[in-house]
Amino acid sequence: MRVTFLGTGTSSGVPIVGCDCATCRSDDPRDQRWRPSIQIELADGTSVLVDAATDLRAQALRFGVDRVDAILFTHSHADHIGGLEELLLFDHYVINKTPRLILTEPYKKLLWERTLRGGCEHRENGTFQFDDLADFIFPSVIAELPREIYETEVEGIRLLIFRTVHIPTEGDNSGSKFWSTGLLIDGRVLFTADTRFDPLLFEQLPMDNVDAIFHDCQLHEPGTVHATYEQLKTLDNDLRGKMHLTHYGDMFQKFDPATDGFAGFAQPWAIYQ
Repeated sequence: MRVTFLGTGTSSGVPIVGCDCATCRSDDPRDQRWRPSIQIELADGTSVLVDAATDLRAQALRFGVDRVDAILFTHSHADHIGGLEELLLFDHYVINKTPRLILTEPYKKLLWERTLRGGCEHRENGTFQFDDLADFIFPSVIAELPREIYETEVEGIRLLIFRTVHIPTEGDNSGSKFWSTGLLIDGRVLFTADTRFDPLLFEQLPMDNVDAIFHDCQLHEPGTVHATYEQLKTLDNDLRGKMHLTHYGDMFQKFDPATDGFAGFAQPWAIYQ
């Protein structure tokens, strides 16, 4: 299994090695706007995409992603689902394809009614429903407390989807009104997606076989909706040693994560094997 980040941050500032486009030649880190989308790939070519950033099509073309067996979405902010409307309509009208989406049943309704419906439902004769534009894989609920956890397997890849708190509302990790999730891949790779600082996460998930953690990290204080660098520094050495920081901003060059015990900043387009 290999994991590749097509993008790693809000504006990662990391040019693509060997790319000669104006963006990658630029010395201005504000030009590097590769949003966090991830490709999970098995040796047989099976590929699952996590999130569809606004610039997904440009990301995929640059990296040569030519096969996606399913797409999973963590939450409904534009840097994570901004490319989905274009994907659905392009696949339907241009290549006559129906993508497979991994969605829990509660999130499927939220995503359609509150995000996609306004741009996707209208057609020449009548209207589309979500089921007209995509096929769905619905994970099974395996836990409700202390946080909701769902499980599914896609082409041999076991995925554990767990609720997180990204936008705080009343309630705990299971009860936040804002839908946000993270992902445990084959019991070995933990991706938090966007989350506040939440140390209980590591006590409530099966961490024994986890080799790598890709954790949301905001570089400035305070951490209202994202875990901050300073907060993550308070975690124990073992966790930090496995932790690659994602979703970081332009200030990243002022930080030295290796000195602070982290595995480092996740790199866009690097292959984690």
